[in-house]
Amino acid sequence: MLCKRSSTRWATTYDQIRIFKELYYNEGVRSPTVEQVQRISFQLKQYGKIKSKNVFYWFRNHRAREKQKKKRFTSDVPVPMQRSGLVGNGNGTN
Repeated sequence: MLCKRSSTRWATTYDQIRIFKELYYNEGVRSPTVEQVQRISFQLKQYGKIKSKNVFYWFRNHRAREKQKKKRFTSDVPVPMQRSGLVGNGNGTN
């Protein structure tokens, strides 16, 4: 007989996300130390289930997503092509 396992994924609450973003954007916490992670997870436990690893991974994933957004934004800007002497310079001499 097959047993259905319940989901073990962590689900953030609105208040937890609000505090994470406050720390990230307003307090400048980007890579929290072990002590900071423990303190943050203790603070966020009052808003729902959370573990220290959830805090660590939230900051790591948020940094990665911010980096991707920044890269995507800068890659959307057209970059003028540079002329090189390898293809031909338009004056008929190659």
